[in-house]
Order: sequence, then C-alpha cells, then structure tokens
Amino acid sequence: MRCRLLVISLLATVLATVVPAQETAKEPAPAPKPGERLHDLLRQIGKLDAAAWAERKAALEQQAKAADKQAADLRAQAARLQQQAKAADEAAAAVRAEIVRLEQLQKLLGAPPAEPAPAKPAAKPAAPAKAEAKTDDKAKEKTEPKTEPKVEKQAKDMAPPAAAPAAMVADAAASEPLVFWRGRVERLLQDQCSSCHEPGEKKGGLDVTTFAAIRAGGGSGRTLVPGDPEHSRLWLMVSQQERPFMPKGDDPLPADELQLLRTWIEQGACEDEASARAFVRAQAAANKAEPQAAPMAAAPAVLPENLPPLPLHTGVRPAAVKSLARSPVADLIAMPGLQQVLLFDAQFEPFGALPCPQPAIECVNFTADGSQLVVGCGEPGRTGIALVYDVRTGRQLGAFGAERDVPLAVAAHAGRGLVALGGAGKRARVLRQRDGEELFAGAHDDYVLSLQFSPDGKLLAAGDRAGAIQLWEVDGGRLGSTLPCSAGAVNGLAFASGGRLLAAACADGSVRGFDILAGKELWKRNAHRGEATAVAFGPADTLASAGQDGCLDVLTSAGKPVATSKALGEWLYSVAFGASGEVVFGGDWLGRVHRFDSKSKQVSTASPLAAGQ
Repeated sequence: MRCRLLVISLLATVLATVVPAQETAKEPAPAPKPGERLHDLLRQIGKLDAAAWAERKAALEQQAKAADKQAADLRAQAARLQQQAKAADEAAAAVRAEIVRLEQLQKLLGAPPAEPAPAKPAAKPAAPAKAEAKTDDKAKEKTEPKTEPKVEKQAKDMAPPAAAPAAMVADAAASEPLVFWRGRVERLLQDQCSSCHEPGEKKGGLDVTTFAAIRAGGGSGRTLVPGDPEHSRLWLMVSQQERPFMPKGDDPLPADELQLLRTWIEQGACEDEASARAFVRAQAAANKAEPQAAPMAAAPAVLPENLPPLPLHTGVRPAAVKSLARSPVADLIAMPGLQQVLLFDAQFEPFGALPCPQPAIECVNFTADGSQLVVGCGEPGRTGIALVYDVRTGRQLGAFGAERDVPLAVAAHAGRGLVALGGAGKRARVLRQRDGEELFAGAHDDYVLSLQFSPDGKLLAAGDRAGAIQLWEVDGGRLGSTLPCSAGAVNGLAFASGGRLLAAACADGSVRGFDILAGKELWKRNAHRGEATAVAFGPADTLASAGQDGCLDVLTSAGKPVATSKALGEWLYSVAFGASGEVVFGGDWLGRVHRFDSKSKQVSTASPLAAGQ
C-alpha cells in the first residue's frame, strides 16, 4: 500500500510539471480511491506529447547549467580570495622585513630605539551629574589651552619631525609603479641599442643584451648609478645631455621611452620586481630615518715617543708628494718617503721616520683617534699591502691585503680594529686587524682612488675613477647608498669630525659636501681649473683642497670660500692642515711641499725629499 502511494505521488509530481497549467487547473473533483487515482494519472501521462517532455527537459537543463555556473563562480571567487590572502601574507612579510631593516639602519646610525606608543586609556564611566559640576576653575582649566614656556616652545619647534612608521614607508613604496629590466626595459634597449651593443660588437665596450652585461658597464666606466639618472652615462647619452648622443645616427627616443628608462634608473636599475620594490623601500626608509649624528668626543693627543733615529733616504730626484696626512688629534703630519714614512710637526719641522720595507709608498692616512697610521705600499705591478703602525711607539702592527699593485687608497679605524685598501682591483676591501681576515670586498666599476672610515667606524666611504662615492656598511658589507660626485674621478674624500658631512675632491675641479644620512649633495664649489686632486679637514672643520692648477683652496665646512693661493707652478697632489685652520700644506709633482697662510696669503716652499735637507 505504501509503495502504491509513493508511485501515485511521483506520477502526480511529474504530471504537474509537464502538463500545462491551464490543462490541470480544473474544477476540483471528489478525491478518488488510490487505485483509481493511479490509473487516472497513468492515462493523463500517456496522453502527453513529445513536445511537453522536451520542454520540461530543456527547463531542467537550464536549471542545471545555472547551478553549474554558480558553482564555477564560487570556485573562482575562492581562488581569488586565496590569491589575495597569499598576497596579503607576502605584504605582511615584506613589512616585517622592512621593520627589521629599519631597526638595523637605526642601530647602524646610533639612533635611540623607538619606544612603542602608549596604549590609549579606556574611557572612564560617566560621573554623576553632581560630580561634573564641581567648580568653575576646573572647567576653565579643561577648556582653556595651557601656555607653553617660551624656551620649551622654541625647543619643540626646532625638534625634528618624528619618522614615519616602517609600515607607512613600506606601503608608500609598494604603491609606486615599478619599472624593472625584465620586460619593457629589456625590449626597449634590445630594440634601440643591441645592433651596436651586443656581445659580437660591443661598441664602447658596452653590451646591453643582458642585465649582467649592462650593469657591468662599458669601456668608459660606470654606465648606471642606481637611483641617480643624472650621473648615469646611459641616461645622459639617451637624453642627449652628453656625447655621443644615443641612439647613434637616429632620432632621439620618444618621451615615454625616456621616462621609462629614467624611472628604471631612479628605482635602482633592478632586474626584477622584487629587487626594485626592495630598493624603493630602502630609499624611502633611508629618507625617513635621518637622526642627527653626535660629534665624536675629542681624543687625547697621540705623538710618537722615543723613535729610533733613521737616516733620510733620498733619490736622484725628489719623488712627487702624492699624499699628506695630518693627525686629527695632534700636531703631526705624515708623508711618503723612500722606503720610510716621514713625520713632521705642525710647522713642518722634521719629527722622525718610520721604516717601510716596501719599494714604493703611495699613500698615508691617520685613524680618527690619531693612534694609528696606515700606509699603502708595495711593488708596482706585482704586490700591494696596507701597513699599520702604532703612532706612539712606531711599532708595525701588521701587514694586510694582497693586491696585485700598490694600493691607491688606504684607511684604518683603531677602535673597531679595521683596515681598508683599494686600487686597480676595483674593490674596496675591509680586513680585520686582529687576524687579517677579509670581511668584505665592495665592488666598484673602476679603480678605487679614495677611502675614509666615518669617525665611528660604521661606514666606509669609497670614491672611484668612474665618479661614484659608495658608502659601505662595515657590519655585513652591504652597500648603504651611492652619492654622485662627477662624470670623472673621485680623487679625495674627507669626513668632518661629526661624521655626517663628507667632502669630495672631484675630477671636474669641484669640491663638494654631502650629507651622508640624507644621501644628498649640500653644496658644490668650483675650486680648481683642472681636477681637484685632494681634500682635507682641519681644526674647527675648516676645509682645504689641492688641484692640478697648482692652487690651494681654503673654505668653510659650508662650502664658503676663505682664501685661494696663487698658482704654485706644478700640479698639487696632496693637502693637509698645519697647526691652525689658517695654515695649509700642499705637495706637488716635483717633491716640494708648499706652506700657504690663508690669512696673510704668504707662501713658502720646502723640499723634504731632496738631498741635504
């Protein structure tokens, strides 16, 4: 009986869905018995034609397709949500990594750690009306602003703005449209430049067919300065600011293609999106984090004691005075001699000499505390090392490095036990004095000509022949930033005592001052006709430079001119201050040392390497 009822119910349902409504909507009849009902339903179904069945089937297929589409849409939506979740995870990881880098930068620069913002106190429950209306004085105290003391207000106005949180910096960097090698830049350079700059041709020594090749540069040196189009030869030539104009013999690039190249260089001239995003974020973080560098505490004067007497070595003719260095804390000047380092007092009177077993000495440099003297020496074309001496005892502390030629620049930091050397190997090498282990070798596009540690020893500034100043983080050997100097060589570098101002002597004849924390040029003085060959800070951070024009130039730490000597007849290669910020010594090609008094404009000359001196 139950099965019969189920069959009847099923047949009734089918009949209701297939038979048109007007045919089924009749006057209600008395309820039939179950057997009669079944026979009646079968008779009605048997009367249905094929069109009714097809119509019903089509309607059901439409419903099935609609359900399938809805399921597909939901699956696609789920996939998109999964991708969005993955992207959000990656963004969160990138922000956390940026926070770590920002903390490292803060630690590197010696800034105090950021304190977490205090939690907002929970709202207090409303007090009864009676308690709210206590006294007019208290209401007045709440509504009227307090007047700050004048001194406190001025101090608050002068305080630097708080740095933006790392997450905000990262978000701003992430929102910037990124341009990188893979894709548009690669296609542009291969379409416009590869006919003349490919592995088989390489005009000018430049290959633009791969990322590694274009970053390696051409025969004339640095092609790209990441972050700085105005000192990238590629940009200068394609924008037709520097000859030879590119593309050679063709119309200039359209504005949109020029903008593409400029943006690529501004964002680090990176190979892929991840590298470009990291560069932009690092630049944004560096621009936000500009703590003031505290000046170094004055170190006690260090002078040699009981140096053994050494006879002066002289040659057929005096060698060029390629280097002069003044101790930052004492009236002591050093210069290269023949297999010895000569020491003078601040009046340039002989003080003593340190023996050097190497046949050639190229450069000398004091540490920031004056306790050590580092000497770049070796055998030309064969070997090159840095010798470190204890200034007080004259004892040699060690020999460091293994260059294939005499180093062109050396530096040392006694407090951190470091020594650096660079030259034709195109590397700024930093070694540990304790065991001679090389900590890192920073790559340059051309010869390294100048090196200086910051006074705190956390940064190494390295200038090269391609016109770039690279700031290397000593802890880890990471390239912190690149400062533009000129289209030619960076012949000399000097840190002011505070460690934030870096001066450079450039091949275009200029002397420039850079804020290393802000990563920007503060001032520029066109000091010399021909190359500026050397630069040095003196007492009270007075600055002096020497040049190929044979002149000594004295200026303030803000780049304001103080005095310039007359032309002294020969190229000057080196410069150092005497006993005061008014007296400057410069060494020339003929082995002479000129004394220039910037106040009286008087010049006198000595030949410390000549026989009979």
